[in-house]
Amino acid sequence: MMKEYKFELVASPKDCSSRAREFIETQWMNAVERVEDWIKAVSISLTDLNGPRGGLGKRCCIVVHSRTGSPIIVKETHEKATIAFRNAIKRTAHSLKRKVARKREYKRKRYLFDIDE
Repeated sequence: MMKEYKFELVASPKDCSSRAREFIETQWMNAVERVEDWIKAVSISLTDLNGPRGGLGKRCCIVVHSRTGSPIIVKETHEKATIAFRNAIKRTAHSLKRKVARKREYKRKRYLFDIDE
């Protein structure tokens, strides 16, 4: 399925190779497949907090602007960038699915309540 929202991945070529970018995009598409229609824009960024020193220093930040209201912001830090991306994507998808489910439930209850009047 083709995404119909703005998707932005910001990371330096040193921190994120083309193969890693493909991995991240595939992980993202698989994680949000069911709620993709609710997304307006996604920005995924990677920063190296410690620079060349290594250690617990790769931070992935995901910002999702959805049709449900306020944006979802998730930050995950790990020594390996792929693990930081994977964990952040899982957490973001979970938050987005919960938000969409609440919105759908609210609409369903409101619809049922309006009919009963």
